[in-house]
Amino acid sequence: MAAMNDDPTNDASGGRLPLLAPDDLDEAQRGLYERLRATRGRAAQRAGYQAVLPDGRLVGPFNAMLRAPGITWPLLEWGQAIAGSGIPADVREVVVLTVAAHWRAEYALYAHTAAAERAGLSGEAVAALRDGVAPPAMRADTDLAHRLTIALVADHHVPPGLYDEAVAAFGTHTLVALVNLIGQYLNTCALLTCFEVPAPAPHG
Repeated sequence: MAAMNDDPTNDASGGRLPLLAPDDLDEAQRGLYERLRATRGRAAQRAGYQAVLPDGRLVGPFNAMLRAPGITWPLLEWGQAIAGSGIPADVREVVVLTVAAHWRAEYALYAHTAAAERAGLSGEAVAALRDGVAPPAMRADTDLAHRLTIALVADHHVPPGLYDEAVAAFGTHTLVALVNLIGQYLNTCALLTCFEVPAPAPHG
């Protein structure tokens, strides 16, 4: 494997893991890098947050993911399947921000604040989700998704009434997709938390 560019003089954008420079990647990492840049990097650009630095280095969870291509490739396929399952964008972002707030995963909160605003959530709702409190006046489906996520992530139990409400609102297929989305971001937030990945510093 090529040198990992574990240079202690590297900036702090990677948290505990110095950012990998594109020129230092081995063949397996290079293929994964190109996939991440073409998919997650472009998605970040569309949503208005930073996943790729001007010099090409990846930030957020993607820097850690580059260190384990054999694990990351299947995770990307899992994420793509969840993304294609039909979960509405605002419901998705409510789930992600709820998980990220529970973990205090700063990069995820930063990135998905931008994505949530793009998905149409109000600033008031986004602020409440970031603070880990019940958001005001959301659509019924987004409110339900928040309560379901709290039940799984914080309480580790979905009461019968909440389960019946979720099945009636989403159907079993979408409910399975939502549970997988929660699991996906538990994984992502665990990476961010373990490696202490920060949100990018504000410009200016």
